[in-house]
Amino acid sequence: MRHVWTGVCLLLLAGGAAAAEDPLREQTHVRSESADIRRMIAEAATRSATFRGLVDAIDETDVIVYVRIRQLPSQTLEGRTGFLGVTPKRRFLAIELACPRTVDAQIATLAHELQHVVEIAHAPWVLSPRTLREYYEAIGMEVTAGPPGRMFETRAAAAIGEHVRREMNSSSTSASRH
Repeated sequence: MRHVWTGVCLLLLAGGAAAAEDPLREQTHVRSESADIRRMIAEAATRSATFRGLVDAIDETDVIVYVRIRQLPSQTLEGRTGFLGVTPKRRFLAIELACPRTVDAQIATLAHELQHVVEIAHAPWVLSPRTLREYYEAIGMEVTAGPPGRMFETRAAAAIGEHVRREMNSSSTSASRH
């Protein structure tokens, strides 16, 4: 399962918000401190037009999202998106992907979570964990409550994740034929 969590995310990535404001350091709004994750994002954008479209859509917004891989509190939780903070010009989110998973599984989960980022980006009033929760109470379906907070799902994110999974499978199959 992949979800938006509405608890306050206290993860601080090396470089933090100062790195997010440095346009020379990274061009995309989908970022990671991990070279492996940056390579995974680049691979996904090459293999999936849908994934590339999500990154492009986020790049046109005020949202910066940091991606990292970590052990999540449940074996069934594949990923989650949470609120980090806000400045007068930017909103900062975090996506956490479950480990260990295959690269293709992580890419499909990341696409799912990026759809949540697009949803949040189109809601400029989402400026805190509270307004994030309120937004998903309105547009999503609650799938769990409790630590690390209430979690919500949307049909659009579920559909995008599955679509990208099919694109990844198709690109793997066509690559193996050549």
